[in-house]
Amino acid sequence: MTEHGRRCCLALLLGICLVAGLNAQPSDTFVETVDVQVVEVDVVVTDRKGRPVNRLTREDFELYVDGRPVEIANFYESNVFSDWTEVETHPRTPAEDEPSVRAGSVNEDALTIVFYLDDANLYLANRTRLLRRLESAVEPWRTMNAHFMLARFENRVEVVVRPTRDLNAILDGAAGRPKGLARAAQAGEAAWRFAIKSLIDSHEACTAMLSCRPCNDNWGELLSLARQYADNAATNAAIATDGLADLSTTLAGVPGKKAVVYVTDGLPQRPGISVFDYLGNQLCRDLRPSAPSEAMSEIVQYDESRRFNRLAAHANANRVTFYSLDAAGVRDASPGISLDNQALAPNFQNVNLRAMNAQSGLHMVSSETGGKALVNANDVAILLDDVSTQLAASYSLGFHAADRKPGEIRQVSVELARHAAKGRRIEYRRSYRDKSVDERLAERLLSFAYLGAAENPLRARVGFAASKALEKNVHELAVAVDVPAEAILALPFRGEEAGQLRLWLLAVREDDGARTKVRQKSLLVGGGSGVAAIDGAYRFEVAMKLPEGAYQVAVGVRDETTGVTSLVREPVSVPVPQAGAKAN
Repeated sequence: MTEHGRRCCLALLLGICLVAGLNAQPSDTFVETVDVQVVEVDVVVTDRKGRPVNRLTREDFELYVDGRPVEIANFYESNVFSDWTEVETHPRTPAEDEPSVRAGSVNEDALTIVFYLDDANLYLANRTRLLRRLESAVEPWRTMNAHFMLARFENRVEVVVRPTRDLNAILDGAAGRPKGLARAAQAGEAAWRFAIKSLIDSHEACTAMLSCRPCNDNWGELLSLARQYADNAATNAAIATDGLADLSTTLAGVPGKKAVVYVTDGLPQRPGISVFDYLGNQLCRDLRPSAPSEAMSEIVQYDESRRFNRLAAHANANRVTFYSLDAAGVRDASPGISLDNQALAPNFQNVNLRAMNAQSGLHMVSSETGGKALVNANDVAILLDDVSTQLAASYSLGFHAADRKPGEIRQVSVELARHAAKGRRIEYRRSYRDKSVDERLAERLLSFAYLGAAENPLRARVGFAASKALEKNVHELAVAVDVPAEAILALPFRGEEAGQLRLWLLAVREDDGARTKVRQKSLLVGGGSGVAAIDGAYRFEVAMKLPEGAYQVAVGVRDETTGVTSLVREPVSVPVPQAGAKAN
Protein backbone atom coordinates (compact mmCIF):
# COMPACT_ATOMS: atom_id res chain seq x y z
CA MET A 1 0.00 0.00 0.00
CA THR A 2 1.33 3.47 -0.84
CA GLU A 3 2.02 6.09 1.82
CA HIS A 4 -0.98 8.06 0.57
CA GLY A 5 -3.11 4.93 0.82
CA ARG A 6 -1.96 4.23 4.35
CA ARG A 7 -2.81 7.80 5.37
CA CYS A 8 -6.28 7.52 3.79
CA CYS A 9 -6.86 4.20 5.56
CA LEU A 10 -5.81 5.70 8.89
CA ALA A 11 -8.03 8.71 8.35
CA LEU A 12 -11.01 6.48 7.59
CA LEU A 13 -10.40 4.32 10.62
CA LEU A 14 -9.98 7.31 12.89
CA GLY A 15 -13.19 8.78 11.48
CA ILE A 16 -15.27 5.73 12.47
CA CYS A 17 -17.91 6.61 15.03
CA LEU A 18 -17.22 5.37 18.54
CA VAL A 19 -19.40 2.42 19.51
CA ALA A 20 -21.49 3.63 22.43
CA GLY A 21 -21.25 1.33 25.43
CA LEU A 22 -23.37 3.69 27.52
CA ASN A 23 -26.61 1.91 28.28
CA ALA A 24 -28.50 4.69 30.00
CA GLN A 25 -29.54 8.17 28.98
CA PRO A 26 -32.18 10.60 30.20
CA SER A 27 -35.60 10.29 28.58
CA ASP A 28 -36.26 14.00 29.14
CA THR A 29 -34.58 16.97 30.75
CA PHE A 30 -35.08 17.05 34.50
CA VAL A 31 -33.49 20.47 35.04
CA GLU A 32 -33.36 23.48 32.76
CA THR A 33 -29.75 24.44 32.06
CA VAL A 34 -29.15 28.14 31.54
CA ASP A 35 -26.26 28.70 29.16
CA VAL A 36 -24.94 32.19 29.83
CA GLN A 37 -22.36 33.04 27.19
CA VAL A 38 -20.29 36.19 27.47
CA VAL A 39 -18.68 37.20 24.18
CA GLU A 40 -15.41 39.09 24.57
CA VAL A 41 -14.52 41.70 21.93
CA ASP A 42 -10.85 42.67 22.03
CA VAL A 43 -10.26 46.30 21.07
CA VAL A 44 -7.06 48.25 20.35
CA VAL A 45 -6.89 52.05 20.64
CA THR A 46 -3.96 54.11 19.31
CA ASP A 47 -3.39 57.80 18.65
CA ARG A 48 -2.55 59.47 15.32
CA LYS A 49 1.10 58.40 15.63
CA GLY A 50 0.25 54.77 16.37
CA ARG A 51 1.07 55.01 20.08
CA PRO A 52 -1.05 53.05 22.57
CA VAL A 53 -3.86 54.90 24.35
CA ASN A 54 -4.33 53.68 27.91
CA ARG A 55 -6.56 54.40 30.88
CA LEU A 56 -9.83 54.47 28.96
CA THR A 57 -12.96 53.41 30.81
CA ARG A 58 -16.13 51.51 29.99
CA GLU A 59 -17.93 54.80 29.31
CA ASP A 60 -15.45 55.62 26.50
CA PHE A 61 -16.75 52.79 24.28
CA GLU A 62 -19.96 52.00 22.41
CA LEU A 63 -20.61 48.41 21.32
CA TYR A 64 -23.00 47.24 18.57
CA VAL A 65 -24.02 43.77 17.39
CA ASP A 66 -25.71 43.55 13.99
CA GLY A 67 -26.13 47.33 14.13
CA ARG A 68 -27.92 47.37 17.50
CA PRO A 69 -26.35 48.77 20.68
CA VAL A 70 -25.62 46.28 23.44
CA GLU A 71 -24.63 46.77 27.04
CA ILE A 72 -20.97 46.27 27.93
CA ALA A 73 -21.25 43.71 30.73
CA ASN A 74 -17.51 43.16 31.29
CA PHE A 75 -14.66 45.61 30.82
CA TYR A 76 -10.96 45.47 31.48
CA GLU A 77 -7.73 46.91 30.15
CA SER A 78 -4.88 44.52 29.44
CA ASN A 79 -1.57 44.99 31.20
CA VAL A 80 0.83 42.83 29.22
CA PHE A 81 4.23 44.09 30.34
CA SER A 82 5.36 43.35 33.88
CA ASP A 83 7.45 46.55 34.08
CA TRP A 84 4.45 48.79 33.32
CA THR A 85 4.14 50.78 36.53
CA GLU A 86 2.60 54.07 35.46
CA VAL A 87 -0.44 52.63 33.65
CA GLU A 88 -3.62 52.18 35.63
CA THR A 89 -5.57 49.08 34.63
CA HIS A 90 -9.29 48.50 34.91
CA PRO A 91 -9.97 44.93 35.96
CA ARG A 92 -12.86 42.92 34.65
CA THR A 93 -16.19 43.76 36.28
CA PRO A 94 -18.74 40.94 36.05
CA ALA A 95 -22.39 41.72 35.48
CA GLU A 96 -24.81 41.18 38.37
CA ASP A 97 -26.42 38.15 36.73
CA GLU A 98 -23.16 36.54 35.56
CA PRO A 99 -22.48 33.19 37.25
CA SER A 100 -19.84 33.23 39.95
CA VAL A 101 -16.48 31.57 39.35
CA ARG A 102 -16.62 27.84 39.98
CA ALA A 103 -14.02 25.18 40.57
CA GLY A 104 -12.07 24.45 37.45
CA SER A 105 -12.60 27.92 35.96
CA VAL A 106 -9.75 29.59 34.09
CA ASN A 107 -8.25 33.04 33.79
CA GLU A 108 -10.00 34.72 30.87
CA ASP A 109 -7.68 37.75 31.18
CA ALA A 110 -4.68 35.66 30.11
CA LEU A 111 -2.66 36.20 26.92
CA THR A 112 -1.04 33.57 24.71
CA ILE A 113 1.15 34.51 21.73
CA VAL A 114 1.44 31.81 19.09
CA PHE A 115 4.18 31.71 16.46
CA TYR A 116 2.63 29.86 13.51
CA LEU A 117 4.91 28.85 10.65
CA ASP A 118 3.02 27.94 7.48
CA ASP A 119 5.84 25.65 6.36
CA ALA A 120 3.76 24.31 3.45
CA ASN A 121 3.91 27.82 1.94
CA LEU A 122 7.30 29.07 3.08
CA TYR A 123 10.48 29.18 1.06
CA LEU A 124 13.36 27.87 3.12
CA ALA A 125 15.44 30.98 2.38
CA ASN A 126 12.66 33.29 3.60
CA ARG A 127 12.08 31.18 6.70
CA THR A 128 15.77 31.13 7.57
CA ARG A 129 16.18 34.88 7.02
CA LEU A 130 13.29 35.77 9.28
CA LEU A 131 14.11 33.34 12.06
CA ARG A 132 17.70 34.61 12.25
CA ARG A 133 16.24 37.91 13.42
CA LEU A 134 13.67 36.36 15.71
CA GLU A 135 15.89 36.10 18.79
CA SER A 136 16.64 39.82 18.94
CA ALA A 137 13.10 40.73 17.84
CA VAL A 138 11.43 38.93 20.77
CA GLU A 139 13.85 40.21 23.41
CA PRO A 140 11.44 42.94 24.62
CA TRP A 141 8.80 40.25 25.14
CA ARG A 142 10.70 38.67 28.02
CA THR A 143 8.96 41.12 30.37
CA MET A 144 5.54 40.30 28.95
CA ASN A 145 2.83 38.70 31.08
CA ALA A 146 2.06 36.01 28.52
CA HIS A 147 2.53 32.42 27.50
CA PHE A 148 4.17 31.58 24.19
CA MET A 149 3.51 28.71 21.83
CA LEU A 150 5.01 27.44 18.57
CA ALA A 151 3.03 25.64 15.85
CA ARG A 152 3.67 24.82 12.22
CA PHE A 153 1.66 23.56 9.28
CA GLU A 154 2.56 20.97 6.67
CA ASN A 155 -0.29 18.59 5.82
CA ARG A 156 -1.74 19.34 9.27
CA VAL A 157 -1.29 21.65 12.23
CA GLU A 158 1.53 20.47 14.47
CA VAL A 159 2.08 21.90 17.95
CA VAL A 160 5.86 22.11 18.25
CA VAL A 161 6.01 23.81 21.68
CA ARG A 162 3.01 23.92 23.98
CA PRO A 163 2.17 27.16 25.83
CA THR A 164 5.11 28.14 28.01
CA ARG A 165 6.66 31.23 29.54
CA ASP A 166 10.06 30.13 28.26
CA LEU A 167 10.79 32.10 25.09
CA ASN A 168 14.01 30.14 24.60
CA ALA A 169 11.93 27.00 24.02
CA ILE A 170 10.15 28.83 21.18
CA LEU A 171 13.44 29.97 19.64
CA ASP A 172 14.93 26.49 19.84
CA GLY A 173 11.82 24.93 18.31
CA ALA A 174 11.71 27.45 15.44
CA ALA A 175 15.37 26.82 14.63
CA GLY A 176 14.60 23.21 13.70
CA ARG A 177 14.22 22.36 10.01
CA PRO A 178 11.71 19.57 9.39
CA LYS A 179 12.40 17.24 6.47
CA GLY A 180 10.92 18.25 3.14
CA LEU A 181 10.52 21.84 4.24
CA ALA A 182 8.95 24.23 1.70
CA ARG A 183 8.30 21.66 -1.01
CA ALA A 184 4.78 23.01 -1.49
CA ALA A 185 6.01 26.61 -1.73
CA GLN A 186 8.55 25.64 -4.38
CA ALA A 187 5.93 23.62 -6.24
CA GLY A 188 3.57 26.63 -6.17
CA GLU A 189 6.13 28.93 -7.74
CA ALA A 190 6.99 26.32 -10.36
CA ALA A 191 3.28 25.81 -11.11
CA TRP A 192 2.83 29.52 -11.82
CA ARG A 193 5.79 29.59 -14.20
CA PHE A 194 4.55 26.42 -15.89
CA ALA A 195 1.07 27.91 -16.35
CA ILE A 196 2.44 31.07 -17.98
CA LYS A 197 4.76 29.10 -20.26
CA SER A 198 1.92 26.73 -21.20
CA LEU A 199 -0.21 29.69 -22.30
CA ILE A 200 2.66 31.05 -24.35
CA ASP A 201 3.43 27.66 -25.93
CA SER A 202 -0.22 27.18 -26.92
CA HIS A 203 -0.39 30.71 -28.29
CA GLU A 204 2.79 30.34 -30.35
CA ALA A 205 1.78 26.89 -31.62
CA CYS A 206 -1.39 28.41 -33.01
CA THR A 207 0.51 31.37 -34.45
CA ALA A 208 2.78 28.98 -36.36
CA MET A 209 -0.25 27.50 -38.13
CA LEU A 210 -1.51 29.57 -41.05
CA SER A 211 -5.16 28.60 -40.49
CA CYS A 212 -5.18 29.17 -36.72
CA ARG A 213 -6.15 32.53 -35.23
CA PRO A 214 -4.38 33.10 -31.89
CA CYS A 215 -6.73 33.72 -28.95
CA ASN A 216 -9.78 32.82 -31.03
CA ASP A 217 -9.49 29.32 -32.41
CA ASN A 218 -7.57 28.14 -29.35
CA TRP A 219 -9.31 30.32 -26.72
CA GLY A 220 -10.92 27.30 -25.10
CA GLU A 221 -7.56 25.59 -24.65
CA LEU A 222 -6.00 28.75 -23.22
CA LEU A 223 -8.87 29.17 -20.78
CA SER A 224 -8.60 25.53 -19.73
CA LEU A 225 -4.90 25.92 -18.96
CA ALA A 226 -5.58 29.00 -16.83
CA ARG A 227 -8.39 27.23 -14.99
CA GLN A 228 -6.17 24.26 -14.18
CA TYR A 229 -3.71 26.55 -12.47
CA ALA A 230 -6.47 28.49 -10.67
CA ASP A 231 -8.06 25.26 -9.42
CA ASN A 232 -4.77 24.05 -7.96
CA ALA A 233 -4.04 27.46 -6.43
CA ALA A 234 -7.55 27.57 -4.92
CA THR A 235 -7.01 24.12 -3.39
CA ASN A 236 -3.74 25.25 -1.82
CA ALA A 237 -5.39 28.42 -0.46
CA ALA A 238 -8.22 26.33 0.99
CA ILE A 239 -5.74 24.00 2.70
CA ALA A 240 -3.91 26.97 4.23
CA THR A 241 -7.21 28.49 5.39
CA ASP A 242 -8.33 25.18 6.88
CA GLY A 243 -5.02 25.04 8.73
CA LEU A 244 -5.72 28.46 10.26
CA ALA A 245 -9.22 27.31 11.20
CA ASP A 246 -7.82 24.14 12.78
CA LEU A 247 -5.32 26.21 14.74
CA SER A 248 -8.17 28.44 15.96
CA THR A 249 -10.05 25.33 17.08
CA THR A 250 -6.97 23.98 18.83
CA LEU A 251 -6.70 27.27 20.74
CA ALA A 252 -10.39 27.26 21.76
CA GLY A 253 -9.69 25.87 25.22
CA VAL A 254 -6.74 28.16 25.93
CA PRO A 255 -7.96 30.87 28.31
CA GLY A 256 -8.00 34.54 27.39
CA LYS A 257 -6.79 36.26 24.25
CA LYS A 258 -4.65 34.50 21.64
CA ALA A 259 -2.41 36.51 19.29
CA VAL A 260 -1.18 34.43 16.34
CA VAL A 261 1.96 35.62 14.52
CA TYR A 262 1.24 34.00 11.15
CA VAL A 263 4.36 33.61 8.95
CA THR A 264 3.77 32.56 5.34
CA ASP A 265 4.71 33.44 1.77
CA GLY A 266 1.18 34.58 1.01
CA LEU A 267 -2.53 33.82 1.19
CA PRO A 268 -4.17 34.76 -2.14
CA GLN A 269 -7.71 36.09 -1.98
CA ARG A 270 -8.31 35.32 -5.66
CA PRO A 271 -6.20 32.29 -6.63
CA GLY A 272 -5.19 32.32 -10.28
CA ILE A 273 -5.84 36.04 -10.78
CA SER A 274 -2.39 36.75 -12.26
CA VAL A 275 -2.69 33.95 -14.85
CA PHE A 276 -6.18 35.05 -15.93
CA ASP A 277 -4.98 38.66 -16.02
CA TYR A 278 -2.00 37.71 -18.15
CA LEU A 279 -4.27 35.84 -20.55
CA GLY A 280 -6.95 38.51 -20.87
CA ASN A 281 -5.03 41.75 -20.47
CA GLN A 282 -1.70 40.92 -22.05
CA LEU A 283 -1.45 37.79 -24.21
CA CYS A 284 -4.83 38.14 -25.97
CA ARG A 285 -5.83 41.73 -25.33
CA ASP A 286 -5.14 42.95 -28.89
CA LEU A 287 -6.28 39.76 -30.60
CA ARG A 288 -9.62 39.21 -28.84
CA PRO A 289 -11.65 42.32 -27.83
CA SER A 290 -13.68 40.38 -25.28
CA ALA A 291 -10.63 38.79 -23.61
CA PRO A 292 -10.33 41.29 -20.69
CA SER A 293 -14.00 40.96 -19.69
CA GLU A 294 -13.97 37.18 -20.10
CA ALA A 295 -10.85 36.94 -17.94
CA MET A 296 -12.47 39.14 -15.28
CA SER A 297 -15.54 36.89 -15.13
CA GLU A 298 -13.22 33.93 -14.52
CA ILE A 299 -11.36 35.80 -11.78
CA VAL A 300 -14.59 36.49 -9.91
CA GLN A 301 -15.31 32.75 -9.79
CA TYR A 302 -12.16 32.19 -7.74
CA ASP A 303 -12.83 34.60 -4.89
CA GLU A 304 -11.99 33.23 -1.42
CA SER A 305 -13.49 36.17 0.51
CA ARG A 306 -16.37 34.16 1.95
CA ARG A 307 -13.99 31.45 3.15
CA PHE A 308 -11.80 34.09 4.82
CA ASN A 309 -14.84 35.71 6.45
CA ARG A 310 -15.94 32.35 7.88
CA LEU A 311 -12.40 31.78 9.16
CA ALA A 312 -12.36 35.22 10.80
CA ALA A 313 -15.72 34.66 12.49
CA HIS A 314 -14.52 31.28 13.78
CA ALA A 315 -11.27 32.79 15.06
CA ASN A 316 -13.12 35.69 16.70
CA ALA A 317 -15.43 33.28 18.52
CA ASN A 318 -12.29 31.74 20.05
CA ARG A 319 -10.61 35.12 20.76
CA VAL A 320 -7.87 34.54 18.17
CA THR A 321 -6.27 37.56 16.48
CA PHE A 322 -4.00 37.14 13.44
CA TYR A 323 -0.87 39.23 12.95
CA SER A 324 0.26 38.17 9.49
CA LEU A 325 3.73 38.46 7.98
CA ASP A 326 4.46 38.08 4.29
CA ALA A 327 7.76 36.22 4.55
CA ALA A 328 8.59 37.05 0.93
CA GLY A 329 9.34 40.57 2.11
CA VAL A 330 10.20 43.02 -0.65
CA ARG A 331 9.22 41.00 -3.69
CA ASP A 332 11.19 40.94 -6.95
CA ALA A 333 9.47 42.95 -9.67
CA SER A 334 10.76 40.66 -12.43
CA PRO A 335 8.72 37.60 -13.50
CA GLY A 336 11.70 35.25 -13.24
CA ILE A 337 10.71 33.27 -16.34
CA SER A 338 13.17 32.40 -19.12
CA LEU A 339 11.54 32.85 -22.53
CA ASP A 340 12.78 32.91 -26.08
CA ASN A 341 10.53 35.90 -26.73
CA GLN A 342 10.86 38.21 -23.74
CA ALA A 343 8.14 40.45 -25.17
CA LEU A 344 5.65 37.80 -24.03
CA ALA A 345 6.92 37.81 -20.43
CA PRO A 346 4.40 39.01 -17.79
CA ASN A 347 4.67 42.78 -17.48
CA PHE A 348 5.29 44.80 -14.34
CA GLN A 349 1.57 45.31 -13.67
CA ASN A 350 0.92 41.57 -13.80
CA VAL A 351 3.81 40.72 -11.48
CA ASN A 352 2.67 43.43 -9.08
CA LEU A 353 -0.91 42.12 -9.19
CA ARG A 354 0.32 38.66 -8.26
CA ALA A 355 2.21 40.05 -5.27
CA MET A 356 -0.75 42.12 -4.04
CA ASN A 357 -3.05 39.12 -4.40
CA ALA A 358 -0.73 36.97 -2.29
CA GLN A 359 -0.85 39.66 0.40
CA SER A 360 -4.59 40.40 0.17
CA GLY A 361 -5.67 37.38 2.21
CA LEU A 362 -3.21 38.31 4.95
CA HIS A 363 -4.69 41.80 5.18
CA MET A 364 -8.21 40.41 5.25
CA VAL A 365 -7.89 37.78 8.00
CA SER A 366 -5.81 40.18 10.10
CA SER A 367 -8.12 43.19 9.85
CA GLU A 368 -11.25 41.09 10.44
CA THR A 369 -9.79 39.67 13.66
CA GLY A 370 -8.47 43.01 14.92
CA GLY A 371 -4.81 42.41 14.02
CA LYS A 372 -2.37 43.74 11.43
CA ALA A 373 -0.47 42.47 8.40
CA LEU A 374 3.12 43.35 7.53
CA VAL A 375 4.04 43.19 3.85
CA ASN A 376 6.92 44.48 1.73
CA ALA A 377 9.36 44.33 4.63
CA ASN A 378 12.22 41.96 5.40
CA ASP A 379 12.38 42.29 9.18
CA VAL A 380 10.12 40.30 11.51
CA ALA A 381 10.94 42.81 14.28
CA ILE A 382 8.69 45.39 12.60
CA LEU A 383 5.65 43.13 12.93
CA LEU A 384 6.50 42.14 16.51
CA ASP A 385 6.80 45.82 17.42
CA ASP A 386 3.32 46.34 15.97
CA VAL A 387 2.06 43.41 18.00
CA SER A 388 3.60 44.88 21.16
CA THR A 389 1.99 48.26 20.48
CA GLN A 390 -1.42 46.75 19.92
CA LEU A 391 -1.26 44.51 22.96
CA ALA A 392 -0.20 47.51 25.03
CA ALA A 393 -3.35 49.37 23.93
CA SER A 394 -5.79 46.48 24.31
CA TYR A 395 -9.16 46.44 26.01
CA SER A 396 -11.78 43.73 26.31
CA LEU A 397 -15.48 44.51 26.08
CA GLY A 398 -17.76 41.65 27.07
CA PHE A 399 -21.46 41.35 26.35
CA HIS A 400 -24.13 38.73 26.90
CA ALA A 401 -25.02 37.01 23.63
CA ALA A 402 -28.77 37.33 23.09
CA ASP A 403 -31.06 35.77 20.47
CA ARG A 404 -28.42 33.18 19.80
CA LYS A 405 -28.57 31.09 16.64
CA PRO A 406 -25.74 28.51 16.59
CA GLY A 407 -23.78 28.66 13.36
CA GLU A 408 -24.87 32.18 12.48
CA ILE A 409 -22.24 34.86 11.91
CA ARG A 410 -22.94 38.09 13.81
CA GLN A 411 -21.41 41.44 12.89
CA VAL A 412 -19.71 43.50 15.60
CA SER A 413 -18.78 47.18 15.58
CA VAL A 414 -17.12 49.27 18.27
CA GLU A 415 -16.92 53.04 18.41
CA LEU A 416 -15.28 55.45 20.76
CA ALA A 417 -17.69 57.77 22.50
CA ARG A 418 -17.64 61.30 21.12
CA HIS A 419 -15.72 62.69 24.09
CA ALA A 420 -12.96 60.03 23.67
CA ALA A 421 -12.71 59.74 19.87
CA LYS A 422 -10.67 62.79 18.89
CA GLY A 423 -7.39 61.87 17.20
CA ARG A 424 -7.67 58.19 18.03
CA ARG A 425 -7.93 55.02 15.95
CA ILE A 426 -9.66 51.83 16.95
CA GLU A 427 -9.25 48.21 15.79
CA TYR A 428 -11.43 45.33 16.89
CA ARG A 429 -12.90 41.94 16.02
CA ARG A 430 -15.56 42.56 13.39
CA SER A 431 -17.61 39.39 13.67
CA TYR A 432 -18.11 36.22 15.60
CA ARG A 433 -19.96 32.96 15.07
CA ASP A 434 -22.54 31.71 17.53
CA LYS A 435 -21.69 28.25 18.84
CA SER A 436 -23.87 25.70 20.54
CA VAL A 437 -22.94 24.25 23.92
CA ASP A 438 -22.06 20.96 22.23
CA GLU A 439 -19.67 22.65 19.80
CA ARG A 440 -17.97 24.70 22.50
CA LEU A 441 -17.50 21.64 24.69
CA ALA A 442 -16.15 19.60 21.77
CA GLU A 443 -13.66 22.33 20.84
CA ARG A 444 -12.59 22.66 24.45
CA LEU A 445 -11.89 18.94 24.66
CA LEU A 446 -9.96 18.96 21.38
CA SER A 447 -7.88 21.89 22.56
CA PHE A 448 -7.23 20.13 25.86
CA ALA A 449 -6.19 16.95 24.03
CA TYR A 450 -3.35 18.80 22.31
CA LEU A 451 -2.43 21.51 24.79
CA GLY A 452 -4.14 21.48 28.15
CA ALA A 453 -3.28 20.49 31.65
CA ALA A 454 -5.89 18.42 33.43
CA GLU A 455 -8.85 20.21 35.04
CA ASN A 456 -10.55 17.70 37.25
CA PRO A 457 -12.84 19.23 39.90
CA LEU A 458 -15.22 16.24 39.53
CA ARG A 459 -12.31 13.86 40.29
CA ALA A 460 -13.05 11.70 37.25
CA ARG A 461 -10.80 8.74 36.47
CA VAL A 462 -10.07 7.10 33.13
CA GLY A 463 -8.85 3.55 32.57
CA PHE A 464 -8.68 0.96 29.81
CA ALA A 465 -9.74 -2.65 29.59
CA ALA A 466 -7.93 -5.18 27.44
CA SER A 467 -8.43 -4.44 23.74
CA LYS A 468 -9.98 -6.89 21.29
CA ALA A 469 -8.63 -7.52 17.79
CA LEU A 470 -11.21 -6.81 15.06
CA GLU A 471 -9.21 -7.00 11.85
CA LYS A 472 -5.64 -6.53 10.71
CA ASN A 473 -4.02 -3.79 12.83
CA VAL A 474 -7.41 -2.58 14.15
CA HIS A 475 -8.61 -3.14 17.72
CA GLU A 476 -11.60 -2.31 19.89
CA LEU A 477 -10.50 -0.41 22.98
CA ALA A 478 -12.82 -0.15 25.99
CA VAL A 479 -12.47 3.19 27.78
CA ALA A 480 -13.75 3.20 31.36
CA VAL A 481 -14.75 6.47 33.07
CA ASP A 482 -15.45 6.67 36.82
CA VAL A 483 -17.04 9.74 38.48
CA PRO A 484 -17.57 9.89 42.28
CA ALA A 485 -21.31 10.10 43.02
CA GLU A 486 -20.72 12.73 45.70
CA ALA A 487 -19.23 15.11 43.10
CA ILE A 488 -22.49 15.26 41.10
CA LEU A 489 -25.34 17.50 42.22
CA ALA A 490 -28.59 15.53 42.40
CA LEU A 491 -31.99 17.21 42.17
CA PRO A 492 -35.54 15.89 42.61
CA PHE A 493 -36.70 14.07 39.47
CA ARG A 494 -39.83 11.90 39.28
CA GLY A 495 -39.92 11.59 43.05
CA GLU A 496 -36.24 10.68 43.28
CA GLU A 497 -32.95 12.51 43.35
CA ALA A 498 -30.92 12.25 40.14
CA GLY A 499 -28.17 14.04 38.29
CA GLN A 500 -27.38 14.59 34.65
CA LEU A 501 -23.94 14.20 33.06
CA ARG A 502 -22.55 14.90 29.65
CA LEU A 503 -19.66 12.66 28.57
CA TRP A 504 -17.50 13.34 25.51
CA LEU A 505 -14.16 11.95 24.33
CA LEU A 506 -11.67 11.55 21.50
CA ALA A 507 -8.29 9.93 20.84
CA VAL A 508 -5.20 11.61 19.37
CA ARG A 509 -2.49 9.49 17.76
CA GLU A 510 0.89 10.50 19.17
CA ASP A 511 3.11 9.92 16.14
CA ASP A 512 1.22 12.07 13.63
CA GLY A 513 -1.47 13.94 15.60
CA ALA A 514 -4.39 12.32 13.74
CA ARG A 515 -7.55 12.32 15.83
CA THR A 516 -10.93 10.67 16.02
CA LYS A 517 -14.17 12.60 15.91
CA VAL A 518 -15.42 14.00 19.19
CA ARG A 519 -18.32 11.89 20.43
CA GLN A 520 -20.86 13.00 23.05
CA LYS A 521 -23.49 11.37 25.22
CA SER A 522 -25.91 12.71 27.85
CA LEU A 523 -26.64 10.44 30.79
CA LEU A 524 -29.01 10.36 33.74
CA VAL A 525 -27.34 9.16 36.95
CA GLY A 526 -28.83 8.10 40.26
CA GLY A 527 -32.45 7.50 41.17
CA GLY A 528 -34.36 4.59 39.72
CA SER A 529 -34.06 5.67 36.10
CA GLY A 530 -30.38 6.58 35.87
CA VAL A 531 -27.06 4.78 36.04
CA ALA A 532 -26.61 3.35 39.52
CA ALA A 533 -23.53 4.12 41.59
CA ILE A 534 -21.22 1.19 42.36
CA ASP A 535 -18.86 1.56 45.30
CA GLY A 536 -19.72 5.26 45.47
CA ALA A 537 -19.00 6.04 41.80
CA TYR A 538 -20.79 6.13 38.48
CA ARG A 539 -18.99 4.01 35.89
CA PHE A 540 -19.33 4.21 32.10
CA GLU A 541 -17.62 2.37 29.28
CA VAL A 542 -17.20 3.44 25.65
CA ALA A 543 -15.68 1.27 22.91
CA MET A 544 -13.37 2.85 20.34
CA LYS A 545 -12.08 1.29 17.12
CA LEU A 546 -8.44 2.26 16.69
CA PRO A 547 -5.48 1.14 14.56
CA GLU A 548 -2.42 -0.06 16.43
CA GLY A 549 -0.30 2.70 17.91
CA ALA A 550 0.18 5.06 20.83
CA TYR A 551 -2.64 7.49 21.71
CA GLN A 552 -3.72 10.13 24.14
CA VAL A 553 -7.36 9.56 25.06
CA ALA A 554 -9.04 12.77 26.23
CA VAL A 555 -12.30 12.56 28.19
CA GLY A 556 -14.60 15.35 29.30
CA VAL A 557 -17.28 15.01 31.99
CA ARG A 558 -19.72 17.83 32.71
CA ASP A 559 -22.27 18.07 35.49
CA GLU A 560 -25.15 19.60 33.52
CA THR A 561 -26.76 20.98 36.67
CA THR A 562 -23.80 23.01 37.90
CA GLY A 563 -21.79 23.36 34.71
CA VAL A 564 -18.65 22.08 36.46
CA THR A 565 -16.45 20.24 33.97
CA SER A 566 -13.56 17.80 34.27
CA LEU A 567 -11.04 17.20 31.50
CA VAL A 568 -8.80 14.15 31.87
CA ARG A 569 -6.21 12.75 29.48
CA GLU A 570 -4.53 9.36 29.67
CA PRO A 571 -1.96 7.69 27.39
CA VAL A 572 -2.59 4.23 25.98
CA SER A 573 -0.88 1.90 23.51
CA VAL A 574 -3.14 -0.21 21.32
CA PRO A 575 -3.37 -3.20 21.61
CA VAL A 576 -3.82 -3.23 25.39
CA PRO A 577 -2.92 -6.50 27.14
CA GLN A 578 -5.18 -8.08 29.74
CA ALA A 579 -3.03 -6.63 32.52
CA GLY A 580 -4.06 -3.12 31.48
CA ALA A 581 -7.67 -3.53 32.59
CA LYS A 582 -7.29 -1.49 35.76
CA ALA A 583 -8.37 2.16 35.90
CA ASN A 584 -5.59 4.73 36.23
